[in-house]
Amino acid sequence: MDNLVPTGMLQDHSPFTQITVSSSPTKIIALAELFLQIAVSDASEWSSLKSKNQKPLAILPVLEVDSFRKLNIDAEIFQWQDSDGYQDAFNKAFEKIKNCKSLGVEGQRMRVFEYEAIKNANKDLNISNAQRIISNIRLRKNSNDVENLQKAIKIAETTLTNTINYVEIGKSEIEIKNFLLQQLYENGAEGIAFDPIVLAGANSALPHGHSSNDYFLKDGDCLLFDFGAVVNGYNSDITRTFFVGSASDEQKNFYNAVLKANKLGLSISKPNLTMHNLDDSVLNSLEDSGYKDYIVHKTGHGLGLDVHEDPYIMRKNNEFLEEGMVITIEPGLYKQGDLGVRIEDDVLITNDGCKSLTTFSKELRII
Repeated sequence: MDNLVPTGMLQDHSPFTQITVSSSPTKIIALAELFLQIAVSDASEWSSLKSKNQKPLAILPVLEVDSFRKLNIDAEIFQWQDSDGYQDAFNKAFEKIKNCKSLGVEGQRMRVFEYEAIKNANKDLNISNAQRIISNIRLRKNSNDVENLQKAIKIAETTLTNTINYVEIGKSEIEIKNFLLQQLYENGAEGIAFDPIVLAGANSALPHGHSSNDYFLKDGDCLLFDFGAVVNGYNSDITRTFFVGSASDEQKNFYNAVLKANKLGLSISKPNLTMHNLDDSVLNSLEDSGYKDYIVHKTGHGLGLDVHEDPYIMRKNNEFLEEGMVITIEPGLYKQGDLGVRIEDDVLITNDGCKSLTTFSKELRII
């Protein structure tokens, strides 16, 4: 992939590389040092432009210029006014690298208007998906990354503790979700990792369902929380499932099948285990529990500057776990029209095993 120039979008915490196209860089002001390290240390892999002392190029609207400058990145800025449109800014930026023949982009992030603006600026440019090249930079977390993740996790766990104390029969999903959101910010979150999932009763069987104004908690309901806090751009992602008032024997069996799979995943996670083998072991545990028909997703994903990032813990992914990776282990079972249970931990791969960064109890609990 010689002469491939990666490009990232700052608003999504992508690595800052040679070219940045962004509509909102404000979220990642604290990550300037990381971007500078990447731009210097990995330039030889990505592009010959650095050897020519080519500054990084940033293309962004005028209203975001001052926020971008707070990053203290020595980049050449090409800005546009909304009333003028963005094409001229793209044209001027790509004139600076007119001899570039290939451009690597984050394929999961690039928006259509950006792709079209780049092609209009350089019709002969070969645009390739460099998602893997860029994501590989973030696979292994350093101590600063882990510290920020732990802070985000602590905020989430404190929030969950307070929210559980607020829960009572008769409250709606939305009431509980709104209380959780308030708690996240009161406990120090700079943002939310994603729109929190708070689902009760049969709604809990929807893995990514939406809280309702007109569903009110009843005795015997399953209550699922999936949410996270953001600290310095880093995301936590935690899921816990509870029962309200009481739980039947079948509900307990259902829950314990997920708990067993979760604990198994933690017990075997270590360097040189493939993603396939981890997922296969966890899914086999669920399949052997008698609830095979209620499995709908893989075991987990990488976690860091994005909520979902490489590596992905799934069958047929034969890449290996490595020391420094942070992943989620989140088995779940979902019986439509009845209940769903998911238990999710954020896990750091260590030199000889793993460490769960989440510490919130996951033993079956009736609230």
